Amino acid sequence: MANIVKDYSDIEVSVEKTLIERSSITNRRGNIVTPRKYHMTADQIVTGRERWSASLSGVSDEIRGKASTEFFNPYRANGSTYGGIQALYLLGCNEWHSYGKVRGMMQEDMGMRQSPTNKKNSWEKFAGRSARMGAASTKDLMGRIIQNFRTLQRLGGLHPYGWKLKQLKTTVDIRRTERGMYEFKLNTASEKPFYDVTAYVSDKQKKALEGRSVKAEVIVTADAVAV
Repeated sequence: MANIVKDYSDIEVSVEKTLIERSSITNRRGNIVTPRKYHMTADQIVTGRERWSASLSGVSDEIRGKASTEFFNPYRANGSTYGGIQALYLLGCNEWHSYGKVRGMMQEDMGMRQSPTNKKNSWEKFAGRSARMGAASTKDLMGRIIQNFRTLQRLGGLHPYGWKLKQLKTTVDIRRTERGMYEFKLNTASEKPFYDVTAYVSDKQKKALEGRSVKAEVIVTADAVAV
């Protein structure tokens, strides 16, 4: 029986080959798959940082100064992942921002980039996306934005979507206030994502948590999320 590969670090070097050249692996479900690449090579980091830095004309020194010198946006410029990270950067790194402000900045920034596949700009394509056929559950725009950020907290398993951010010592942190408002932060001084919704729980849930480890029961970091 083929060895089961459970962690991305075990195949990090091999996935730098082209898709055709990559060897198939057996995942934890026992399926034979071609592994995907989620990290950047040293050369890709250099070229990616240069390309991103060249796109920042008009961004104030104040905003630039809030990010670490290692940070740049490592994702595809026309995608919603790039748009979410860019919104947090433009609002100010290492500071908490409400969902409403993040959504507004995503719309403003992504609205300036044309989708390469149709006549809509990147925001229109993302905001107007229809529910996926056959999906067990569907999400509205708010749900999709939150899910995008939550996905970037994944560092475990074979699909560590946040690995590129980890390479830059950056995380997307998420919390929920007592009033139920989601807030987000682009943390450019951490490799371990933060997720905390304990402030917004019912009295019944609070009672159930009494005497139990809140960190273990409620606060979930990307290390605990495996795909």
